[in-house]
Amino acid sequence: MKKITILLGFIVLVSGLTAQEEKKPVKNVFMGTRFINLHSANVPAKNELQMLIQHRFGDISGGFYDFFGLDYASMRLGFEYGITNDLNLGIGRSNYRKTFDSFFKYRFLEQSGSMPIALTATITGSFPTIKDDLIPAEHGDFTEKASGNVQFHIAKSFKSFGFQVSPGYFGSGYFPDENNNYASHSFFTLGFGGTARLAKKVTFNIEYLYRFEDEIENTNPMSASIDIGTSGHLFQIMLSNVQQMYDQGIITNPSGGNWKKGHIFLGFNLIRAFNFKQY
Repeated sequence: MKKITILLGFIVLVSGLTAQEEKKPVKNVFMGTRFINLHSANVPAKNELQMLIQHRFGDISGGFYDFFGLDYASMRLGFEYGITNDLNLGIGRSNYRKTFDSFFKYRFLEQSGSMPIALTATITGSFPTIKDDLIPAEHGDFTEKASGNVQFHIAKSFKSFGFQVSPGYFGSGYFPDENNNYASHSFFTLGFGGTARLAKKVTFNIEYLYRFEDEIENTNPMSASIDIGTSGHLFQIMLSNVQQMYDQGIITNPSGGNWKKGHIFLGFNLIRAFNFKQY
């Protein structure tokens, strides 16, 4: 009887440890809440505030005369806060068209031993505040200037690499094309991303977004970056064919960069995390 009791206890202990192992989150190879320009499936932890200082310089094809784009910087300052371990909200302001943006982000699934993928959704909006006399008066109110985007981020991490697929739907207000003609647009999108760990706190990332539309002539966004993690900071340095840093600007790519023609932009994200739980 004693041996049976010991055996049953051992089985219960092993079962408990196995269940804990199955529920334990898989170590995420993605290092930040942004894959490069677009959102990743990651969210900040509860009570964590992230400050994002983002710069995209001008077209590097201008060469040394324009100091490879450093004369023409586009900037964004953003904040993201973890309300819970799964719910995140953020705000930001870009100097391009003096645009404010905000978003909600919710993680439905976290990858673990028993869950093969992570699933997160983002709902974003943006609104330009620049005084622009070119916008027709009939399209000048808030609803016709604002843009919105919904995306789902399906991610899978392995030991040293991972990938993400992000289907979405985008709807814009009226914004100018290269000929300063204003129009609104709505269409589906599909984002792809891949990352590989080069060292303990260094990864290489690539990102691409396809637009299911034929009215916007600008090329689809494509970017590559190196992420370097330090104590409390994440530094992302990148090359991209898009200069904007909020969803409407990224997806429509008004900068018109083109990898094939060498019109690309050097940039970086500097992300500092503050954990308010300790206070």
